[in-house]
Amino acid sequence: MNEVSVFWQKRLIAVMVLVAVTLLNANGAPVFAQDEELKKRIEILEEKTRDIERMDEEEKGRWEELTGHVETLERELTMVDYRTGRIRALEEKVGALTIGGDLSIFLQGVLTNAEGLGKKADGSYSGDLFLIVPSGPYGNIYLRGDIGQGEGISPLLPPTFSGPNADLHVGESNKPEFELVEAWYWTSIPYPDIRDQRLELTLGKIDPAALFDANAVANSETSQFIADIFVNNLALEFGGAGLSAAYRFTSIYNKGLNVTGRVGLFEGDGDFKDVLDRPFLIAELDVWRPYYGLNGNYRIYGWQNNQSHTDLADESRDNLSNQGVGLSIDQQLSNDITLFARYGMQDKDVSPFDQVLTLGGQIVGNGWRRANDMIGIALGASHVSDKYQEASLTLDGYEADADYENYIEAYYRYWANQNLSISPDVQYIINPGGDGEKDNVFVYGIRMQATF
Repeated sequence: MNEVSVFWQKRLIAVMVLVAVTLLNANGAPVFAQDEELKKRIEILEEKTRDIERMDEEEKGRWEELTGHVETLERELTMVDYRTGRIRALEEKVGALTIGGDLSIFLQGVLTNAEGLGKKADGSYSGDLFLIVPSGPYGNIYLRGDIGQGEGISPLLPPTFSGPNADLHVGESNKPEFELVEAWYWTSIPYPDIRDQRLELTLGKIDPAALFDANAVANSETSQFIADIFVNNLALEFGGAGLSAAYRFTSIYNKGLNVTGRVGLFEGDGDFKDVLDRPFLIAELDVWRPYYGLNGNYRIYGWQNNQSHTDLADESRDNLSNQGVGLSIDQQLSNDITLFARYGMQDKDVSPFDQVLTLGGQIVGNGWRRANDMIGIALGASHVSDKYQEASLTLDGYEADADYENYIEAYYRYWANQNLSISPDVQYIINPGGDGEKDNVFVYGIRMQATF
């Protein structure tokens, strides 16, 4: 029943009640001569009518709020950037060939008192084109090509653990070159039965960050936070091409809980040499559970990268591995507010920072009648490892005497139309690279993303 029909039904009920009370008193007798009592009853009815009108205004507000939420959902469903396409290719069988892409342009500047930097700005861009092809009764093939150019402001900054732009695509010559960055096959397997398919496999040139350490509001540098520290866990050393298998422990008919285990075996450093000789291994447990209709995702994982690593304090020990554990959480507090948290820990013997914690949230713009707009705010801290503090002067030419590099980022994503969003963004770095003597760095910028 729509809002208009509800409105007129309430008006009709009010008129019928008024007529009935006017014609009859409590005993069923005519009341035309009982002016005082009639006036009282009319006053009561008028108050009830005002209550109904107030209810109508409240319902109108709720309706507008609901409409805003629907617009936001439609925006997310129709958005065709490569991450949305990739998620669809991993979660469901597409019915027909799907093609889409996006273009992201960044302009960032830096303000700092550090010698030789001052006020400078630089830009970069990247473009993605993806294709999803149905394959077999339960599978999809996913292909994504990428082109990009620009170093951004990264070379202008002092050494930092987190870069200011996770979308940089800089080759040796800094010239735009088209590259096939993802090419994989995904399929579900009808086990234990065709209706409840719990097992899935993914094989090929995969970005492991597409499968592991996911987060609803802090996982896309083209539409959410831009800095490395908020896109993925800094204390997680991803590998390259390989394979992954996942199994859902809960039934598809359980609408209130989803528990999935996922394991992956990938080439260790992305150069396609010795693919299985020194691999990157990871295992993750994902739990999804709604609370009063508000989604919550909880992911915990452990990993090991067997590529050769050098002990920070002893260069002769150059055949070590790196390993760690991590946690990624996102939880809705309301239809408009979602909070997130990440924590990661890695081997302090081979890593400049051994622990990373990030906290933040996203606010949907329903409150200011911009249902597709979003605000994001996040705080991060990277703990400097003891060994790096001791060896930093020899390794990088400065003393990492601070305990943490702290990072702050905030953005506003404004949807100009159905296919174009513009995002002003600010970042603030405290103790860059763990150097307490370095001046803090303020990064400002703007991101434009066009999707098709």
